[in-house]
Amino acid sequence: MCTSVLRCESRTKKDRNIRRGVLEDEQPPVQQQPEEVQEHLHQHPPLELPSGEMEQELLTLRSMLAQKNAEIEDLKKEKTLTTLTPELLHHSNISNYFRYCTGFTYDQFNDLCTVFAVPNTYTAPQTFVPLTYKRVDREINDMPLRHQLLLVLMKFRQNLDLKDLAYRFQIPERSTGTLFNSWVDYMFGVLGELPAWPHRDTIISQMPDKYKINFGTTLAILDCTEVKIERPSSLVLQSQSFSNYKSTNTLKSLIACDPRGAIMFTSTLFTGSLSDKEIVNKSKFLDLLKTLISHSYLNQGDGVMVDKGFLIEKDLENIGLRVNIPPFAQSNTQMSAADVHKTKKIAAHEFMWRELLLK
Repeated sequence: MCTSVLRCESRTKKDRNIRRGVLEDEQPPVQQQPEEVQEHLHQHPPLELPSGEMEQELLTLRSMLAQKNAEIEDLKKEKTLTTLTPELLHHSNISNYFRYCTGFTYDQFNDLCTVFAVPNTYTAPQTFVPLTYKRVDREINDMPLRHQLLLVLMKFRQNLDLKDLAYRFQIPERSTGTLFNSWVDYMFGVLGELPAWPHRDTIISQMPDKYKINFGTTLAILDCTEVKIERPSSLVLQSQSFSNYKSTNTLKSLIACDPRGAIMFTSTLFTGSLSDKEIVNKSKFLDLLKTLISHSYLNQGDGVMVDKGFLIEKDLENIGLRVNIPPFAQSNTQMSAADVHKTKKIAAHEFMWRELLLK
């Protein structure tokens, strides 16, 4: 029995050796790597990170990917809601659409940008903000100054309400109101310092032919205009603002125009009870005329056309100017033919001036 057991174990070992030999013969031979690869692997072994650091790196990359995806979605939304820009209006398919929206051409708009110290091209850098806002938020800080000026001009020209402008420029309605009010204050300060009185040569070259024949050196036409107001509750203000000419409560302003009807001077508003002469003195209009003479914008002997209510002939003569005023009819005396003719000529040109001014 022992002999049989020994024979079985011998056979089993022999079978195992034979089976192992077969399996070893079936394995593919190991390929020898080129010398260059072996040398590279020797010099640059593969980087093995600890499992904890690898998980942290994956979390960081996933967070960055999620952030970039969110930014892409925001950009897609902004692309669907395009904000209004000067260049978008300028390249519109609608003819003269920029002038329709603002009253100016695109080139004139860029000139206005220069006047208001704003970048005059869309590529010019915005180095500083020349105006002070009554309230500042992120939308105002992010909005270019050229776009802000466009918003203000569209409000002036088309009188669009703030909600409409907020939608067009993609900013909150409250920011739209802040922009408009702040820009109005800034523009008043800038434009108020610009001289609006042309040189006498320019005025003469633009005169209507009939006016030039009769009044070739009369360079300005003065008149006061009155604006009706509600009756004040104060009795003192009622008395001060009551106009005998209009038979109601008014505010009054002095206006000077050139012969074509272009406004060259406007005063602040005064109460309607003041006379034309008092308003001329209070508005410092005579000081302006003196300055114009000293800078050769007016010459000694040039004329100013006024209505009968302006009793300023002596005041103008003292600074070297003369007055064209309709003659006064004397009591119990018939007006001469020359005075009648002069009155008709002045009245005709004043009527023409008023018509131009109303346009």
